[in-house]
Amino acid sequence: MDKLDALDEFARFGDNRFEAISVITSTPDTQGGIYTLTQDVFCQVLQRVIDGEIDIDELELWANVVESRQDIDESAVEGAIYALSNNEQMGELSKSTLKKLLAVTLG
Repeated sequence: MDKLDALDEFARFGDNRFEAISVITSTPDTQGGIYTLTQDVFCQVLQRVIDGEIDIDELELWANVVESRQDIDESAVEGAIYALSNNEQMGELSKSTLKKLLAVTLG
């Protein structure tokens, strides 16, 4: 798995995300290409949290990693990522707040 594949796997919460994390952490975020986190992928992740497939705590950690990586372009959903990684902005994360965030993101 190369770095861009690993970033994609991590961003999508794929089945191989733990292998992806290993690749990502062993590769500087200034080396190689840039992964673009799309609105579609972001919304799919939120929906999976709402559906109970992904834990809310995992989502918060995921958002922190996405926000901090120079090799992930999250500009399409930058405000939402910021809100998730800085929960003092949204209050405590819950399925209800995530549903609202999903609705706002989808427009």
